[in-house]
Amino acid sequence: MNEVRAIAIKRGVSLTNFTAEVLEQAIRANRMGASLKDTVDAFNILIVTRTSGAVQIPRSNLNAMITNLYERDRDELLGVWEKAGRWYGEYLHTLLGSGALAFFERALEASWNLDEVEIEEDGLMIRMRFTSFVMSQELTELLISYITGFMRALGYMSMEMDYRRGLASFLFRRTLNG
Repeated sequence: MNEVRAIAIKRGVSLTNFTAEVLEQAIRANRMGASLKDTVDAFNILIVTRTSGAVQIPRSNLNAMITNLYERDRDELLGVWEKAGRWYGEYLHTLLGSGALAFFERALEASWNLDEVEIEEDGLMIRMRFTSFVMSQELTELLISYITGFMRALGYMSMEMDYRRGLASFLFRRTLNG
């Protein structure tokens, strides 16, 4: 209750008005089919994504650019995406510490518009899979490169990988120096 009171004072509103505003926003989130927690989590993903330099573009534009670039220079493009994944992994690890992987799972689902994302930790091993019913083969391979770079930044190496258009399954193992 002390934290609620401190926030109200900082905003220059009464405790009653602050509480009423919080309840109004919870009702608004509920009308959108989300809990207040889901709404705040989504906002956090938006803030971290924006801070990391990501931008939103229409999927059709992204797919057209990827198809064109992929045909011309596949290996270089895969390297660029792996490097971007490493940077994002280092950024999230610095920002969130041990919470980076859980955040990454939610961010993949939200930002990549994936139908399913699952990350399971088991000791030194991490199993990961994703599904997208609309993702091209090229974008699937680029996302795999991005995820691999992200996991390397957290100290994991790929042990197994199986993929086809829009589907991927990975097994990562923690490295000794990770």
